[in-house]
Amino acid sequence: MQIFNKASVGVYALAALFFCCPSALAMLERRMAIEIEANTIYFAIADVNKKTDKVYRHLDYGSLEVGFYDDLSSSDNCFFSNFMLKRAQRVFEKLRTRQEHFKVVKVRAIATDTFREAHNAEELVQQVRRTTGIDIRILSPEEEDRMDFLSAFSVTDNAETSVVWDIGKESFQLIISDPETGPWARKSGFGSVSFMEYLKEVVQNKPPQVPDSLSPLTSKELEAGITFARYLARRTPLIIRKELKKGKVKITGTGSAFQEGFAEDISGSSTLDKDKLKRYILDRASFSDTNGASLSSAILVFGFMEELDITELSISDHNSTVGMLEYPVLWY
Repeated sequence: MQIFNKASVGVYALAALFFCCPSALAMLERRMAIEIEANTIYFAIADVNKKTDKVYRHLDYGSLEVGFYDDLSSSDNCFFSNFMLKRAQRVFEKLRTRQEHFKVVKVRAIATDTFREAHNAEELVQQVRRTTGIDIRILSPEEEDRMDFLSAFSVTDNAETSVVWDIGKESFQLIISDPETGPWARKSGFGSVSFMEYLKEVVQNKPPQVPDSLSPLTSKELEAGITFARYLARRTPLIIRKELKKGKVKITGTGSAFQEGFAEDISGSSTLDKDKLKRYILDRASFSDTNGASLSSAILVFGFMEELDITELSISDHNSTVGMLEYPVLWY
């Protein structure tokens, strides 16, 4: 699912903007956001309105596989290996080249839990800063929560969106934007990866840290997974439940669980249908080569849709790296 236009798109639009309103160009700032996740670095470059922090035009995007989490997991003492330090430097040198090519004015790079766990993360940060000039900011859990919330909440700019469901790897949040009570969020510690770990360790009784695939799932195991997902859904606060019961309410899914896995496999569109989701789960659960993260995310979503009477939801292409571009705390 692509979320950006190619760099060449918009050149004529920029020229038109210059001749029609030269002062508008002075309001734009070219930013590059770099988000370091468990094993992948995501980046996005865009022109952003300095007064509103809203993206005017996307210029470039992409991802680079690095393997931070895998490297840390193989360590006995939670240290990045020397190989990883060198590999990270090479990857950030590529990002520096991209920055120079697009003449980016400001760059912000953030890292989260994997870097918080590594005892020598600061060594990696200093090495990248020294060789590329790019400064990596390791967010605290509280800072990460705030950024995740504001990134997901920005989806509510669409007037039709009443509820936003953001599922990351370690947690999910349900957000509503109510004109009377203001934004309201319910956060849970279960995301796509943590829900998959629950299925493996509790439902399938596999030892922790065993890299076995989640699938195949027996009918009994599948039922247990859906039951637990429904249990999580029953803890949804009343204020959000009331919103969901309104006529023609729109719920929008965002986050890695929706944008990187099962949702695109099922429909290839921006709408997810519960019946199609059920068929996908029944079809994939019996195969040993099914992607475990995609299957567990599908079970989590299906349990919620069952419990909260959601027949379909929209899928937003607005991910957390885009959210970084519009998050003012990172830029001022």
